[in-house]
Amino acid sequence: MGMMHFRDKLPLTWCLVMQLSCILHQTSSVDWPEEQSRKESLSPVDPDSKMIPEEQLRKEIPHTSDGGLASLDTNKCKPNTPFIWCLPQDYNQEKHPFTYFHLVNKSLPWDYAFRFVIEEISNINDKSQTMSISMYFAVSWLEPRLKINESATEWSEARTGPANEVNESPEILKYIWYPELEIYGLDTFGRQRVLKEMSGVRIIKNKTITYELGVRITISCRMNFDDYPLDAHTCQFQVGSYYDTHETVTCSSFFIYDLDRQRSLQHFIQIESLPSEFKVMELPSGIYAACGFQVRLQRKQMQFLVQVYLPSFMFVIVSWVSFLIKPEVVPGRMALLVTLFLVLINIFNSVRENAPISSRLNAIDLYLVVCIFLVFGALMEYAVILLLLKKRRKPMRTIDQGLRHLFAASNGAAAVPLRDTNTREENSAGEEKQVEVVNSVPSNGVGKKTMLVTYANNKAVITEAVQNAQHEQRQLTGEGYYTGQISKPPDVGLSVRKQALVDNIDAWAMWISPPMFIFWNICYWIAYRPWTDKLSY
Repeated sequence: MGMMHFRDKLPLTWCLVMQLSCILHQTSSVDWPEEQSRKESLSPVDPDSKMIPEEQLRKEIPHTSDGGLASLDTNKCKPNTPFIWCLPQDYNQEKHPFTYFHLVNKSLPWDYAFRFVIEEISNINDKSQTMSISMYFAVSWLEPRLKINESATEWSEARTGPANEVNESPEILKYIWYPELEIYGLDTFGRQRVLKEMSGVRIIKNKTITYELGVRITISCRMNFDDYPLDAHTCQFQVGSYYDTHETVTCSSFFIYDLDRQRSLQHFIQIESLPSEFKVMELPSGIYAACGFQVRLQRKQMQFLVQVYLPSFMFVIVSWVSFLIKPEVVPGRMALLVTLFLVLINIFNSVRENAPISSRLNAIDLYLVVCIFLVFGALMEYAVILLLLKKRRKPMRTIDQGLRHLFAASNGAAAVPLRDTNTREENSAGEEKQVEVVNSVPSNGVGKKTMLVTYANNKAVITEAVQNAQHEQRQLTGEGYYTGQISKPPDVGLSVRKQALVDNIDAWAMWISPPMFIFWNICYWIAYRPWTDKLSY
């Protein structure tokens, strides 16, 4: 009975399974919204897309007479079909050509040939230490698996390229093997485009494939700016295989560079072949062969000589004029030195703002620091002189003396200069000493007289104040009186010894500063040698 019941339900179960499969089939034939948006986002003309849209594949793949697809790969050799070149039916794009070196009677290592047609060095950035190059980059390799129809007329006629060469679209790289390359120190790699990407593939009759494209490459360059702006640098452009070591793949290269097409930059440029020490790259993963070229750079110096070195040199020479100005002319001498000092500081700050980073004080900074130090030395020399010129001065009269002097003048008496009796004393070596003598009797015996005696530099100057209608002043030198000579207030100045010391300081500064600065310039320019051609080293 159980078996009978199961057999009765079997047709019903089978019908349900069939209906479910039909529903699933209908559902799978309809694109989900995400899948539809993905297909729409793939532009057929997007050159950077590695996925080929379905519509583009249908157009590119030829169809048979009945509307069916002829082949999924149009580059495969087909029987009874004329061809210039083609790929064998068992061609595997993932296998390296050097695994078939027996086909061309060749042994390892395999060789990549590079050609660099350099248009110009478009930019040199000191801040980021990079160099941008515009050029046509070409790489050639041997593909022994190619089938060549040597009797094809395209090899002899220059219709699609030079003789023994045919030009092909870069789209064929989707079907054939091409090398994986690495540019050492690469920063950016940009392909040049106009309407399409500027690239192409050439198939040569000897089974060599050449891929060429226009690029703008930016590479890093190790620069040392310790000699800035009298510096020179060398930068290497190196390219090689990404996977295969030098035992498997080697390379060769040559470059073409037209200096007349080079734009004017802040450097003189010279391009030369890559030195032998840079043709091998030792990495943790192995030793790799490298090819390329070397760029020598030497900075143009005329701008810095005129804008920085020459003004700084002249400012230091002008600072020596201050040694010829009298120390008493404080405003003129001080204004000259302070102005030169501030101008040099401003030049130094401007140079530091535009200078690249260096490991130590670079050449132009060193020169400016020495110039600033020399002007600062002249300023300090004058500060010492001002320190020697400084004397403590007190008022000529106290308040009481001023009032007495005023009242005496209002009563018709002659105004006489009075000195404070509390001023400092000076010995015979140049110090001052003032003594007030009161109640002395004049020579005529009339009135009361007050005498103020000042001793300075072995001189005695006596100021007499007579308290009657007649006033006179007498100057005493040594022990004698000189009657009838009106004395002036004593001059405040330097002693003979200090005046000679001040003159000697200016004279020594005037004789020492120029030879020292000239000697510094000789050593500086010999050390950096800006007149030499560093590109030829």
